[in-house]
Amino acid sequence: MALVFAIIAGMVIGGGVVGFQLSRRWKNEVETAKQDMQQVLEQHQREVEQTKELQQKVADLEYQLGSAQKDLNYYRNQNQ
Repeated sequence: MALVFAIIAGMVIGGGVVGFQLSRRWKNEVETAKQDMQQVLEQHQREVEQTKELQQKVADLEYQLGSAQKDLNYYRNQNQ
């Protein structure tokens, strides 16, 4: 009877230790994944900001082009 109790106790203790180790490993993996996701989020935010800046530059250049075309048309019409 004591042998059966010792075997069961060993299995319970062993299962607890394995569970604890797996829990720690899982928590480490989750923390690593959180850090990776945070880095991805920060990179995405930088790229969104850069995209906004580039869109603004495009809008500015399009405005300048339109203004230059109007000026060119004006000067062409004056010479006729």
